[in-house]
Amino acid sequence: MNSLQLIEFCNRVFEKYDKNKSGFIEIDELTTLLNNLAKEINSQLPTQKEIDYIVNYLDTNNDNKISKTEFQKLGKLMVKVLGSA
Repeated sequence: MNSLQLIEFCNRVFEKYDKNKSGFIEIDELTTLLNNLAKEINSQLPTQKEIDYIVNYLDTNNDNKISKTEFQKLGKLMVKVLGSA
């Protein structure tokens, strides 16, 4: 997956989980996304501590919500992790 494809994929996922159409992924929306991902790959649901860690990793401006740009970090991380599996 090249950079443009990754950005387009991240934007589609972002739009799907930005349920209130605020232009941000809030913590409850990110939790839903992560729970759905865990179910999809037959993994245990993330703990609140793990969700908090991911929020802290992604939320570079510390506003407790994830912008599209910040969200792209999750996509890059997923590609890196899944690519090495």
